[in-house]
Amino acid sequence: MALSALVQSLATRPFSGAGLAVATALLVRHERRTASPLLPPSVVDSRAIAAALGVLVTVSAALFGALFVATYVLQRRLDLDPLHSALHALPLAVLMVASAALCPALLRRLGARATTTAAALLALGVLLLSGASSAPAFGCAFALLGAGFGTVLTAATQVVVRRAEVAVAGVAGGLQQTALNVGPAVGVATAGALMGAGTGPALLALAAVAALGVLLARALPGTGSGAGGVASITHSADGRVRGGAPAGR
Repeated sequence: MALSALVQSLATRPFSGAGLAVATALLVRHERRTASPLLPPSVVDSRAIAAALGVLVTVSAALFGALFVATYVLQRRLDLDPLHSALHALPLAVLMVASAALCPALLRRLGARATTTAAALLALGVLLLSGASSAPAFGCAFALLGAGFGTVLTAATQVVVRRAEVAVAGVAGGLQQTALNVGPAVGVATAGALMGAGTGPALLALAAVAALGVLLARALPGTGSGAGGVASITHSADGRVRGGAPAGR
């Protein structure tokens, strides 16, 4: 209900957040009073998990919103057919796969906090996309989108999985998937709402959304927090979250 109200609020003119506020209030009230909450406190109260989920929402919103606008630009403004549009966007897929493969090495060396600031690459890619008019410019923009999203997706997912207790690992994984569904819905709704003002303003707004992911990444664990490595996802319970903080602290 909250997600539906959010998308409806973004797509409706004038903007109205009344439905979103009511749905969110009902959800919070239910979660606080029920004996078996949908979202366990050990997951909700974890600063690292909340930040990682926030990063996933922002970067996926920026990426899919930008792709929505880019499709319009390539096929309507530049009059390209679907095949040539896809060829312009090919660097995105290549860099996304390559960055995901290289991300574990970055996590071991830099930690999740520094690695996830690759959201800045995504923001830069959206900015370049807003002014692109040639094949090389589109190629660079899409390459940055792929490199940024692939890196952030891998790093943020690693934080969610490693910071959750075994008993709530399924819930944490579900929240990660939910974040990757909420983000695109919000991003496309935002892009659609702003397209009336032009593709430039829509892409600038999406770049700002991606930049928000850089700020959220500052709440993620660094190299010395015990969550930056990737040697084992099912490590001992001593490093997992209990009641919103790592056990033993």
